[in-house]
Amino acid sequence: MLKKIYVFINLVKNINEMVKKGKYRLFSYFIENHLIYYKSIKKKNKIIAFAIFEYLNFKSVEPILNDFLRKRVIHYFSIQIDTDEKSEKILLLNFEDYKKENIIKSFNIVKQFLTEIENPIKFLKEKMLEKIFLAIFFQDINTSTSISKVSEAIIISTEKKLKIFNFYSIDLELIEQRNSFITNFLNLINNLGRRGFLIFNFQIDYDEDIKIFAYFVDICENNNNNSNIEDKINSFFLCNLINRHNIKIQEISNYFWRLGVTDTFFFLNDFYNLFFLKKNSYSQDLWDINNQIEENLVKYQIEYIRLSNYLLFIEHNYLFIILENLDSEYIHRILKDRYPKYFIYILILNNLGYKKLLEMESIKFLENIIIIHPEEIQKLNYEEFKRSE
Repeated sequence: MLKKIYVFINLVKNINEMVKKGKYRLFSYFIENHLIYYKSIKKKNKIIAFAIFEYLNFKSVEPILNDFLRKRVIHYFSIQIDTDEKSEKILLLNFEDYKKENIIKSFNIVKQFLTEIENPIKFLKEKMLEKIFLAIFFQDINTSTSISKVSEAIIISTEKKLKIFNFYSIDLELIEQRNSFITNFLNLINNLGRRGFLIFNFQIDYDEDIKIFAYFVDICENNNNNSNIEDKINSFFLCNLINRHNIKIQEISNYFWRLGVTDTFFFLNDFYNLFFLKKNSYSQDLWDINNQIEENLVKYQIEYIRLSNYLLFIEHNYLFIILENLDSEYIHRILKDRYPKYFIYILILNNLGYKKLLEMESIKFLENIIIIHPEEIQKLNYEEFKRSE
């Protein structure tokens, strides 16, 4: 059996001695195939293990994972989203037991169920497993690595590199458009020129309810652009969505092991639409055109936020309404709230609805409103959104 061992016993003291969780050395682990193991320096403590897999659709894996949580086959699981790699969907599983063979047995049961679902998943192993496991922290752990705390930030450095970690809890209760929040948040982080990880940790309580711990970790290298993003993000979402958390050095293991960094949690039952976009409310045509428009906005590096299933806010100046059929009440509500402050594009996929909108007396004489024919969307000049009024 392949076995790869990493034991950094001689690391700088304030990493391996100060950063512990239940007498587990944070950077002393070994890898066998699909699992990363931690053994406690106290023999009476459980062995802790982690597996990581890539997935396409959380909706297909979520009921299986929830069932294994309730059966205590897995201790917890966490979604990890890299703001630089938004298309990658990474999920970490945590196993705990006194015997290694029991962990392997539990892992194989989970793996079997997950590999049989319709949407395929891929378990990482060996070098790739280690790479993704360390990605949220520091790839080049060596004897020169040190960890320190300056103000509310955690600083990890080697002879050549320095990384600054700022931790922000997320108040999920304040999110209005939940089914588009993750996309909007990641777009905003990228537009601010920042990089980090969005973490959702799932645990089960004694009442068999599944809890979510949510936070964002902002990572800056070599003191570049280390300004506080809290005000900018909260200003954009018009609420105190994120709060900077003053994490202690001893608590860094919670982040490294993808646990929550605060005690604040939310119940999954109240936030399903945060993770599951309700495609059933779309026709396939409307679903496809929304995807096409968003892909082009990304392609042309145009800043945007999805305000709802039918409304995009683009470059702080434009609103883009996308409807399958004419909904004059919805359009007038948008115009009442947003016109003439913003330039407005309207796309109606139904040709008859498009013609009726053109004839609507309350709209056809208004300036700064463009009504797009459904067949003309392919010719839309996205560079126009770069213009400032």
